[in-house]
Amino acid sequence: MSASDQPILVRGWEQPDDFHVAEEALGSGGVILTVAGELDVATAPALRERLIGVIEGGASRLVIDLCPVTFMDSVAMAAIIHARTLMSGEGLMAIVLDEDSYTRLVFEIAGLPRCLDLFETREDAIAHVNG
Repeated sequence: MSASDQPILVRGWEQPDDFHVAEEALGSGGVILTVAGELDVATAPALRERLIGVIEGGASRLVIDLCPVTFMDSVAMAAIIHARTLMSGEGLMAIVLDEDSYTRLVFEIAGLPRCLDLFETREDAIAHVNG
């Protein structure tokens, strides 16, 4: 087997130590998820599972605070968009992003402010989903 036939092993794709998702109740039928660390191909599946679990558990109002996120890729973005599509027509989702953050830039470049409700403060996001 030549060197070019050797399998490529990608290291560092395991879930980083600093990644975590904290969950808080937001009254009846509401949940706040605060995501911290890197959101990428290694961590997006855990976020996706958590989002699906919250929605299938009956959450109709969801705030996702991404301010502590240090990096985000398209796989993580797809998990959030998928969660939005799972919510019923009456469900409300709000995303919290720091104004000048890398994560906000990723959302803006992808054109997501047209289809997701983005807020700079947690308080504004909560007020939005609480109507």
